[in-house]
Amino acid sequence: MRPKMPALKGNEMAVGKVLKLGDRDWEIGARTGVFGILNATPDSFSDGGRYTNADAALSHLKEMFEEGADVVDIGGESTRPGSQPVSAEEEISRVVPIIEAIGSESKPPLISIDTSKASVARAALQAGARIVNDIWGFQKDSEIALVAAERSATCVLMHNSRSGWLRESALDSVRAYWEISIDIALQAGVEEDRIILDPGIGFTDTREQDLEMLRGLKSLRAFGFPLLLGVSRKRITGETFGLSLEERLEPTLAMTALGIESGVDFVRVHDVKENVRVAKMSDLIVRK
Repeated sequence: MRPKMPALKGNEMAVGKVLKLGDRDWEIGARTGVFGILNATPDSFSDGGRYTNADAALSHLKEMFEEGADVVDIGGESTRPGSQPVSAEEEISRVVPIIEAIGSESKPPLISIDTSKASVARAALQAGARIVNDIWGFQKDSEIALVAAERSATCVLMHNSRSGWLRESALDSVRAYWEISIDIALQAGVEEDRIILDPGIGFTDTREQDLEMLRGLKSLRAFGFPLLLGVSRKRITGETFGLSLEERLEPTLAMTALGIESGVDFVRVHDVKENVRVAKMSDLIVRK
């Protein structure tokens, strides 16, 4: 089991600690990092079908980096409720050509692969990805942890309640789930300074559970690892107010600002330009 991390208070964000973000050193607490979302799928809840064409995907990827994304997170399988699973071969065929194409650039940007399959992670990392973002936190396919360790990949380990809650409290369940995921990662050889945690907003049963996690972000950040917040256009940003997917920008931006105030280190978003601006303004106020 991992050594116990020091507790953080309030907005304390361990400034000066360095995260190995792909092949780069990222000073934790210096500023908020932005992951741009690129779904190379026909059925993702927000932008499904828009970037299945390699040229369209590559164009959008470049646009996100120009708008200030630090990482682009590419997924080849929808994870929305009710989505149909796809084979590893199909997932690879959707994401690898995009990763290979951007890798031919003179200064290739930082790419994350959004997958829970070891074979997809291996193919994506071989093609040039540097980060593995697993919505099951290495608990669905434990082989993926070994793949990440072999390639010295940074890992985003998300809490996922779809297989059941581990504790009565949502926050306690997130922590218990993370403990298991971190142990799997470390046992496989992943370095502790290559781990980012995600509470999994939207991968819950109710809006109240999402709200409990959002209200508890400071305590979750005190768990000791860099925190990624992914709320962009999710139900919590729209269903309460009857907003369509196209109308959820402002609630997403509000959560980006409040998440930064609560100590999150990274946000994962569809609308990069707007969220980068909010992050910069929030950092100016919150970070010292």
